[in-house]
Amino acid sequence: MEKNKEDVWARKETCSPVKRIGIIGLGLIGGSLARAFRQKAGSPYIAAYDRDTASGKRALEEGVIDAFASPADGYSVFQGCDIVLICTPFETLSHIVPEIRDLGIGLITDVCSVKEPVMRLVKLPNFVGGHPMAGSERQGYACGIPTLFENALYVICIGDDCLVPASLLEDFEDLIRKIGAKPVRMKAHDHDRRVAMVSHLPHVAASALSLLAARLDDGQLAALAAGGFRDITRIASSDPALWAGISQAGSATLVPVLALYIELLEQVKSELSRGESRAVESFFAQAAFYRNSLPMTGRGAMDATVSLTVYLVDKPGALASITTLLGENNINIRNINIRDSRTYEGGQLHLLLGDSAEAVKAYSLLKEAGYECD
Repeated sequence: MEKNKEDVWARKETCSPVKRIGIIGLGLIGGSLARAFRQKAGSPYIAAYDRDTASGKRALEEGVIDAFASPADGYSVFQGCDIVLICTPFETLSHIVPEIRDLGIGLITDVCSVKEPVMRLVKLPNFVGGHPMAGSERQGYACGIPTLFENALYVICIGDDCLVPASLLEDFEDLIRKIGAKPVRMKAHDHDRRVAMVSHLPHVAASALSLLAARLDDGQLAALAAGGFRDITRIASSDPALWAGISQAGSATLVPVLALYIELLEQVKSELSRGESRAVESFFAQAAFYRNSLPMTGRGAMDATVSLTVYLVDKPGALASITTLLGENNINIRNINIRDSRTYEGGQLHLLLGDSAEAVKAYSLLKEAGYECD
């Protein structure tokens, strides 16, 4: 259904050659992309499809999208789109791709966090694999934010049979930059091997820790787990069905790295059992050295547990106002960093706080004061 009767091509002139975008799936990623394109990409025409008509209706009412289609309407809303992004789980691709392949779409892409299985499944000359390295344990359109992709890497995988014109690929990468992300081209196998380590394995580990605590809980363990344990297992709150699908689809690269993780744990277990204190200290020291060498800027596959990002306007005193507000409320800022400040857009203030309770309190205070943060 159309938002209004105007000719969809009679849009105001934009700074991007991408005039018409389609989004299939208005969940966290799809909803955030729609908001980001609307606010940051020169207001292109945006059409969307989702099984949840309530999300589509809300997106229309908010002016985030221009047209919405449900399963009853079909996919014809994407006819002639420059770019269509499939923002649904991997297992849905085999049903969606045949429905949109003949709609005259310039470039079709996905956002799945595994790429080799996707590239094997989708054999269209106008398909390009994609993975925005941003997300949250939160779910649904209502949780989407236009700033989700700020400073995030956006991986692009181009298959050997891809016939997308170089100019359209460049337009796609330019669109990614407009929403604050950083496009990087990568082979599908290399992507999956790396993401298995920094994203998929941590989800398994966090869930295993949480499950082990549940099994050992004697009625008082949960009270002790409210601090650091809750922080490091935060991602165990992610959608179980979604992560079961991701883990299964990426099992070819996840299983080997999971085996290496188990081997490392067995080694530490053995050293502890034999009382080899030097070896155990070396284990912690090496881990600390690598952890401390990781870059503070940018976003990886997962957000930090006790970090808070505040989006600054470009005006004098903006930084001082935030630090004063938090200081007056006894919130200690352990580290502070301004990311990629742009004089015409403002910047991002990255705050490292003491624990999750402080982060929640700071978020509430800043939101109440009118700041955009996540």
